[in-house]
Amino acid sequence: MTEEKEIKSAMKEKKLVIGSRSVFKNLKQNIIKSVICASNCPEDKYKDLEYYSKKFGMELKKFKGNSRQLGEICAKPFNVLILGIKK
Repeated sequence: MTEEKEIKSAMKEKKLVIGSRSVFKNLKQNIIKSVICASNCPEDKYKDLEYYSKKFGMELKKFKGNSRQLGEICAKPFNVLILGIKK
């Protein structure tokens, strides 16, 4: 399944977590199954995501587009840098 279809499916099921703070908070509680980050994600945040993906065994995907395009897919009027999909 492509990232775009996965995001839209998660939106319908209300399992989408948007934003760095919310995603990291839910990661620490181990309720995220996968994370998608935009191509322009800062290196320090990406390294943190890699650490948590190894620690909790979740899937980490890099979106081909930038944060503006990721926001458009999520039907949000703002940029989305990181989003998570709940278990």
